[in-house]
Amino acid sequence: MNTFLNQEIAPTTLAILYLCEYKYNPPSIIVAREIQFNDPHAALNAYANIPNPESQLASGNTQEELFKELEQLHKNLTDPAWVDYLGNCL
Repeated sequence: MNTFLNQEIAPTTLAILYLCEYKYNPPSIIVAREIQFNDPHAALNAYANIPNPESQLASGNTQEELFKELEQLHKNLTDPAWVDYLGNCL
């Protein structure tokens, strides 16, 4: 599996933080940058301290869990209804 920007996921990665930019008209989300983490807690700390509410995080205790969460996040990022809903939450 690859990241949203088609980068290879390292074998030790357990979390991926997507730094995103949200556009309101029309509603869209752009992944501007990705950061891979070996420690999901470090990823959560980074996510919590980034002043960018559009950012998205996927993580797991195993790569299998990460990939499952990441697959759902990738579907969400391309789902117009989800993207519109996200805009209402920002």
